[in-house]
Amino acid sequence: MGSLKDLIRAANDIKVEEDVEIPEWVPGAKFLVKGLPSGDWEGYQNKLSTMRFETGKTGAAMTLKSNKAEIVAKALFDQDSGELVFPDLREGIAILSEKSGGTVNGLFNLVRHLSGNDRDFQQKLKDAEGNSDGDQN
Repeated sequence: MGSLKDLIRAANDIKVEEDVEIPEWVPGAKFLVKGLPSGDWEGYQNKLSTMRFETGKTGAAMTLKSNKAEIVAKALFDQDSGELVFPDLREGIAILSEKSGGTVNGLFNLVRHLSGNDRDFQQKLKDAEGNSDGDQN
C-alpha cells in the first residue's frame, strides 16, 4: 500500500459514457463522453461570471457568460479511435457554438453528470459506498 497521496493520484475517478449517439450530427456514429477533472470545471466556473464596472455609475454590473460548447469540446471523443473530436479547442468551440442549443446542452449535462458536478458532496459519498478501489467507471 502506497502513501495516501499516491493512492489518490492513482485513483481512476473520472467517469466515462460509451456508445453515445448524436444522430443530429452523425447518424450511426458512436461517441465516448468523459467527465472532466476538477481543474477544467474550476476554469469553466471562473469564466462563467465576470465583473465589469461601468464608468460614471455607482455599483457594478454582473455579466454572466456560459460557454457550454467549451466543456463539450473537451469531453467528446471518437469512440473508435479514442481521439478528441476537437483537438483544437478554439475550433471545437466555434463549431459547437453554431449547433443546436438543445443538443449541446444535453451533452453538457451528461459531462456535468459524469464529472460529478451535479451532486453535492454527501451524495457523492453515498454513490462511492462499496467502491473501495476508487474506480467509478
